[in-house]
Formats: sequence, structure tokens, C-alpha cells
Amino acid sequence: MSLQWPPRQAPPPPPSQNGHRAVAAAFAPLAPVPSSPEWDRPPERDRPPEWERPPEWERESPGLGDRRLLAGIPEILAMIADLLPDRAEQADAMPLIRDAARAWSQRQLRQGSPVPAAGDLEALAQAVYDQRYGLGPLAAYLRDPEVENVDVNGCDRVWITYSTGERVAAAPIAASDDALADMIRTWATRGGQTARDFSGASPLVNVALAGGARMTATMSVTPRPCLSMRRHGQLDVTLPSLIKLGTVDQVTAAFLAAAVKSRCNIIVTGGVNAGKTTLLRALASEIHPSERIATLESEYELYLHDREQHPDVIAFEAREANSEGAGSVTLHDLIAHALRHNPQRIIVGEVRRSEIMPMLEAMNSGQDGSMCTLHANSPAEAFDRILILGLRGGLALAERAIHILVGMAVDVIVHVRKRYDGQRTVRFVSEILEVMPPGDTERPAVNRLFLPEGARAAAASGCGKAAARL
Repeated sequence: MSLQWPPRQAPPPPPSQNGHRAVAAAFAPLAPVPSSPEWDRPPERDRPPEWERPPEWERESPGLGDRRLLAGIPEILAMIADLLPDRAEQADAMPLIRDAARAWSQRQLRQGSPVPAAGDLEALAQAVYDQRYGLGPLAAYLRDPEVENVDVNGCDRVWITYSTGERVAAAPIAASDDALADMIRTWATRGGQTARDFSGASPLVNVALAGGARMTATMSVTPRPCLSMRRHGQLDVTLPSLIKLGTVDQVTAAFLAAAVKSRCNIIVTGGVNAGKTTLLRALASEIHPSERIATLESEYELYLHDREQHPDVIAFEAREANSEGAGSVTLHDLIAHALRHNPQRIIVGEVRRSEIMPMLEAMNSGQDGSMCTLHANSPAEAFDRILILGLRGGLALAERAIHILVGMAVDVIVHVRKRYDGQRTVRFVSEILEVMPPGDTERPAVNRLFLPEGARAAAASGCGKAAARL
């Protein structure tokens, strides 16, 4: 979050109806105070530019903030566990849950605790339903189309990032850190193709959640259990919809569509949360429905197999080893196996390790039109990233041989960036390179087809091999 300078003092926010302090009040405008001396200000070079400062607008947290109400969720579930079916629509289950919530509140009253307000009681019933059939307190954020990320540092330190760029504190999502770890353990068991362990022996977990989200969680190696949830809000994205969002303009979208249809091998690069997967999903929307596609991911994020537009998709998901260290299936294993399923295109959600080499070999062995994403700060850095990943994976090839393979396999590199424009976070294609085998140097030769121009990519003069092919 951006820091307010000079610092301003505010009275503590009043408690809300359900007992927690209203987060929005912490961000309310404060009375000005005398400015501090100039020597007490941070130097200008240390102040972030205005477009990097997300506004601190007011938001009402959708979760429960009263620890007493949070603790009541498992108690109410235990009261009606035998009465709730394994699968039930919300309209069918909520009457029973509301009755149980009212009975629980009456029991609390007899024990001397205050009766929750009607609104808090309804929120408690919704939280019980979410805990039984959904993702508990995270379900409310998944229902909000403006939520992008949820970061949790312990049960009561919750931060929500919205598509507008604002990042605000939110209500606790669990009564204790142990309860938070239990919830994460349950979600890791339900999500993905296979159950994933989350314990002191396996303190790191990544899993795809229902509703189009990815969860990363950590325990034991951090002071408190932590999780980060990335919500994918653009599952049906297309290049025309990206034009409306400002990610690409008409010329760039037309070029990318032609590149996909002419079966160019494409690598999408960018930083963390820059929109690489969304752009890859939009590029895949240009693939003809008759083509057979194989998608390979560590955790499902593309969801092409759930889209009616692509009826012939085989979706692979990597599998982690069990507690005994057996049963692991890596993306490296899956790429070689996927080739035997007769795909016309291979799409790898994100290349992180040694799977880059079989991916390049697939691109260079008849699977034209394949695509993947790669973390890189610039399109030129992609070559160094590929080299490092290959060497880290134990590839016994000289650097020049790897560069030759890249130049022969990859046709186009598309780079995406993000920035804050004063109103929302904008993600945009900033540069497109044509890739060719090495010429006078050991590195692959490149032709810059689209160059950065403000918050977009502008077509460069000249025509390279890929542009002529289109």
C-alpha cells in the first residue's frame, strides 16, 4: 500500500454491528495536520510515482469479523451435519441452516452472550453454507467480480486487491491460525485432480479451486499460516474483449489473431500478475474448434476444457508427490506423454522448470501453433530465462545449441505489462518480437514487430519472416 506523507493521526474506528472494527473507517478522510519539516520528509527519489499508488477507497468487507461468530460456524455445522446432504442447492439448504443458526444464537443468549443482529445472523448462515459446500470465507470474494487477489497472513491479517487497483484490509477469515490451517487443508484436498497434502511435512501447496481461482498456501516455514488466492475473472476472454479493456488495439489484435491462425509458435512473457494467462486464454479463443488441443498446467488456470468453444481438449494437470515421495507427475513427464494423444497444438499454462526443453522440442517437431507463458521482465530476457531453466534442469547442451533450438522453435514473443492509470490497473501488450535462428551472434536473432508506445504496442516499420508469413 502507498504511505500517506506526512503521517496523519486518526481516532480508532468504531466497532461494527458484528463486533469487528470497520475497516473502511480506517481509510476515511482525516483532518489535516500541520506539515512536518522538510528534512522530515522522505527524499523525492524514494516516493513512488503517482500511477503506482492505488487509491485507498472505502470498501465494506463481505466476511464475518466477530471471532465469536466465526467460532460458531463449526458448532452450527456439527448440529446439522447428519441432516445436510453431500450436494445441495443453496435454496434447499439455507432454511435448515438458518434454523440452526437461530438455535445456536438462543443457546448463546442463555450462556450470557449477546444475541447477534439480524444481519449478522444471516451472514452467519451464509458463512455456514459456504463452509459446508464452498470455500468458506473465501467464497464471498469469489462471488465479487471485482476481486483479483486475496492475501492472508494469519487468520486475522487479510488483504484484498481489486481490479480497480485498490488494496484494502478485510475481516478475519478464521477464528484462529489452527482453524485457518484446517480450512486450507480441506480446500487442498477438494481442489485439483488429486488431493494435495498440507501439513508440517508438506508445508507448501498450490491448488486450483472451484470457481476459477488458484490458491497458494504456506505453513511451518512462516510464522503463521499464509495463503494467496488469485481469481481468474476473464475465463471467456477473447481478443475483441481485450480491445475493450485496452489490453490491445485493433492492429495488435489482428496481428495476434493471424499469428494463431497461421500456427505460429508463441511465448507470452511478463511479470507476476501481468495478465499472461488471460492473454494466452484469449489467443486460444482464435484456435478453430475442430483442432485437438492438449493443455498442460501445474494447476488448472486456462480451463479450455470447460469452454464450449473447444470441444476437443485434453487437459493435463501435474501431480505432486505424496507424503512418501512417490506418485509425482511433472510437466516434463506430461509433455512427452501428451504427444501420444495426437494433439494438433500443445499449450503450457506456465513454464517454470526443465519442461521448457520438451516444450521447445514439441514446437520444433510438428506441433506448430503451440503456446506457453514464461516469467520475464522483458521479451529480450526470455532467451536468458530459457537458457537458465534448461541448464537448471540438467540439460547437457551448449548454450549456442539451446539458442539455436529456441530460434528454430519459437516464432513470436508477446510481452505484457501492467500499470496503474489513476483509476484502475491496466494490463497491456507492450512489445512483440519475431524470433529467428542465431545469425552473427550466439543469441537468437529478433525483429521488433511492435514497439512500446505509452500504454500500448505500436507496429514497427519493416516486415520480417513472421509478418510476411501472416
